[in-house]
Formats: sequence, C-alpha cells, structure tokens
Amino acid sequence: MFSSKAWKLGFLLATLFATIQLAEAATVSCPGTLAPTDREFTLTTTTASVCLAYGPGNVNGNNDVVNKLGYVTLDKSDDTTSGVLPGSVTVTPPTSGLSGTFSILAPGFSSLVIAFKSGEGQLDPDWAAFLLPEGVLSGFWTISGRQALSHVNLYGLQTAVVPAPAAVVPAPAALPLFASGLSVTYWLARRRRQAQPA
Repeated sequence: MFSSKAWKLGFLLATLFATIQLAEAATVSCPGTLAPTDREFTLTTTTASVCLAYGPGNVNGNNDVVNKLGYVTLDKSDDTTSGVLPGSVTVTPPTSGLSGTFSILAPGFSSLVIAFKSGEGQLDPDWAAFLLPEGVLSGFWTISGRQALSHVNLYGLQTAVVPAPAAVVPAPAALPLFASGLSVTYWLARRRRQAQPA
C-alpha cells in the first residue's frame, strides 16, 4: 500500500509529465481566421504543422487541389482501395465525429500532407490540408461547427531511390584481365587455324 506522501509525489510527477507533453505539442488552425462565420480545422502535433491549403468543395485524392501541387494520393480513410499506399493512414474515427487522432505509416514517401474533409453547405472551408513536419506521423485533429468528418486523405512525395553504383574494376586490375582475355582469344584462333587442313 502506498503512503500518502508517495501517492502525492506520484500524482505530482504524472501531472508534471502531462503538462510538459502539452507544452511541447503545437496546435495549428486552418484557415486560422478565428471568425465565427467560418469552419476551423485544427491539428495538434509534437512539432507545428503548416496550413497548406483550404477551400470549399471536395478533396477526393483524384486530381484535386493537393494533387495539382505535385503530391501523390497515398490513402483515403473512408475506403480501402484509394491511393498508391492504402492503409497508410489510420484515423480514429475514420469518418464522422468532430475530433480524433491520426497515425501514419508511409515508407518511401516524404513531405506528407494530411487533408480533412467535412460536410458542405453550412460553413466554409469544407476541407483543409496540413503539411506535416519531417518525422511527425501522429497527432490529434478537430473540426469546429456541427458538420462531422467525411474523410481524411494522405498525400506525399515519393522519396528518390538512388541506385547503387555499378561495380567498377579499377584500371590496374582491369589491364591484366583484358590482356588475359586477348591471350585466350589469340590462342583459340591459333588452334583453329592449326586444326584446319591445308
């Protein structure tokens, strides 16, 4: 059984740890206007993300505004087949709700963008896209207003794969090989000539 002092110390340390985690988290709103007549999409991550784009209408990952910025659609939360890397984003909840969490597993891709889409017809913008800092693969999201999450898209840039350099035989080692190859060729040609009847 814990003493009163040990319990208080444990509670104090837990509170301090939670406070430090909250202090380290960065929250970014998109569009960030703080006007009561618009919808705000908010992302909380360990390092501040960037509000990349927002607008009315839809972002469906099929030649949409974010794709036109050069990003490839990796995944979409409301189905299991969209994008080049289905299952790379996990959103809780995947649809509906006004807040939740996300996590990403997208090997081979960098400059990740996560876009949240809400309902249309009440407040604008209907969607917002955030550029995630390098190494940030999880966080919390919220949407203001009453229209819940429709879906989340994940976009990225394919990481350049540099091919391994071809094995190059250094010149000093290549010369004996070349000379021995010439010798064998000369020897074979000479044997053929000798074997032929005159």
